[in-house]
Amino acid sequence: MLIDDAKTIARLDSGNVRASIGALPDQVASAWRDARKVFVGAPYKHADQIVVAGMGGSSLPAHIINSVYGRALRVPFSFFNGYELPGSVGRNSVVVVSSYSGTTEETLACFKAAKQRKAKIVGITSGGPLAKLLRREKAPTYIFDPIHNPCHQPRLGIGYTAAGLLGLLDSMKAIGVSTSDVAKVPDELRALTADWSPEIPGNDNPAKLMAHALAGTVPVIVSAEHLMGNAHAFQNEIHECAKQFCVAFPIPELNHHLMEGLTNPDELRRLLAFLFIDSELYAERIAHRFKVTQKVLAKQGYGYNLWRANSLTPIGQAFETLAFGSWVSFYMAIQNRIDPSNIPWVDFFKKELGRG
Repeated sequence: MLIDDAKTIARLDSGNVRASIGALPDQVASAWRDARKVFVGAPYKHADQIVVAGMGGSSLPAHIINSVYGRALRVPFSFFNGYELPGSVGRNSVVVVSSYSGTTEETLACFKAAKQRKAKIVGITSGGPLAKLLRREKAPTYIFDPIHNPCHQPRLGIGYTAAGLLGLLDSMKAIGVSTSDVAKVPDELRALTADWSPEIPGNDNPAKLMAHALAGTVPVIVSAEHLMGNAHAFQNEIHECAKQFCVAFPIPELNHHLMEGLTNPDELRRLLAFLFIDSELYAERIAHRFKVTQKVLAKQGYGYNLWRANSLTPIGQAFETLAFGSWVSFYMAIQNRIDPSNIPWVDFFKKELGRG
C-alpha cells in the first residue's frame, strides 16, 4: 500500500497533519480542563435558548455535541452557519461565537448582531479580532493556545473547540455532563487509536484498510443517534484532507427516501461506497434498521463497509469516531497523492472574496 510508505507520507504531509491527529487526546484534556475554569455568571444559566455561530471546522463541535447530548440539553440548542442570527435571538438568548482563528467574517458578523440584540455572548477562539472583541465585551471566553495542533488547520484542532464548547455548556448548567466520562476520554482515545497511526502497517491498521476501501469512490457515510454529528465531521474532513467528494445520511431519515434514489443511474453502483458507522449503544430499533438497510443495498447491487465504535460511552464514541475519521481522511489524501493540510480552493476563494 502507498499509505505504508513512510517517505511518501513525510513528503506529502508538509503541514504535519499526522501529528495534529495524534494529539487529539491532548487537545481534549487541555480544553476540558481550561474551559471549565471560565467564569459564567448566573444570567447565562437562565437563558431561554443557546445558539452556536460558527463556520467550517469551527461549527463541527456543535453538530457533535447536539447529537450526543441533545436530549439532555435543558434549553433549545441550535447552530447557525452564516452572517445573521435567527430572528428568535434576543436579550435572554446565549450566543456562542466560535472561530478557531478569530478571523472568520461570518462569525464576526454574528458577534455584532448578538451585541445589537443585547444577547448574552460566549466565545471560543485562539485569538484574532474575535478575541479582542470578546475581551472588550468582557464576555465569558475560552481562548486557547493551539500548541497541540501543529498543522494549524481548524478541522484538526477540533479537540479544543469540541471539549471547550462542552466545558462552557457545563459551566452554564445547560447540559447534564458526566464529568467522569469526559475525563476518561483522552486516555481512552490513546488506547483505542493505537493501531491507526502511520507506523502500523495496512493489513493491521483499520483506518488504512478503510481508506483503501474508499479509494476512487464517493463515500456515503451512514450514522445514527449520538454519532450523527460525527458523520458530518467525517464528511468535512474527507472534503478538506482528501479533496474527495463525500456525502452523509442519518438513519432513520435515509430509509424514507434515499433507498429509492439509488435506482438510477447504473453508474452509481461503481461510484458509491457506503460506510456504516455502527455502535452497540444504538437503540434496538436503530440497530435493526442498520441491518435491513444493508440488506436493501445488497439487493440493489451495492456493497458496504462497516466500522464500529468501541468506547463504552456516547461521548467517548464521539471522540473515537472523530479520530477514526481524521485518520481515514488523512490516508485517503496520501492515496490521492496530495497534501492533506493544503486547502487551495478555499484559500483561493477567500482571496477573491477579499477583493470584493
